[in-house]
Amino acid sequence: MNGNNRNVALDGRADRATEPTRVESRRGGDVWPWINWGLALTTLPAAVIVMLFALGAVMSTDSCGDRQCPGLGGGGIDFGVAFYGAPAVALAVIVISLFTAKHKRGIVVPLCGWALLVTDVALMVATLAQ
Repeated sequence: MNGNNRNVALDGRADRATEPTRVESRRGGDVWPWINWGLALTTLPAAVIVMLFALGAVMSTDSCGDRQCPGLGGGGIDFGVAFYGAPAVALAVIVISLFTAKHKRGIVVPLCGWALLVTDVALMVATLAQ
């Protein structure tokens, strides 16, 4: 330590002063991949829940006829898209995350996947609520 500057360290020789070594904390940089992979991998159970919800929604309309459920027949999304789209979204999120997980903005990929899964459920609810 030098009397004029507390951040300067002196080694055994007085002719050479060295700056103290700084230990870079990689903690902040290592958080994003964990968050990214956590969100990406949780799309798998979310896709299963969406598929179960779609299956339950279709099964709940089994006894509906024209008189009992008049607004059910037209429009809405196709059951195949609602049912098989969820695991396709989860698979796409995981595959794309292989390339984007280490980037800070790579979190956009799992967030978009989650948005698609939530939209899928919202469209099914809106279709069956009529």
